Amino acid sequence: MTAVAVVIVAVASIALVVGLAWPFLTRSDVPEIDPVDDARRQLDDDLHRSLEAIKEIAFDRASGHLNEDDFAALDADERARAVDLMRQRDRLDETAYRPA
Repeated sequence: MTAVAVVIVAVASIALVVGLAWPFLTRSDVPEIDPVDDARRQLDDDLHRSLEAIKEIAFDRASGHLNEDDFAALDADERARAVDLMRQRDRLDETAYRPA
């Protein structure tokens, strides 16, 4: 009799676990990866880092860690990079959101 009870409890336990886990095992609502969104996110991250670098370069000059010549070169390069990233983002937006 004890063996029958153990089997019944085991089967009931397995059925309960499968019943609770079934919705998670059969989910098909995995979000689709949009390459345009990924590219936009990457450009936004790169632009954020570039703008932070511009601030850091200005801080280094203000604190005396950069002379004016080094500051001018680094600042010009990083600002050019930021402008280029903004243009890339604008081109991406123009192609991604163009009405059909």
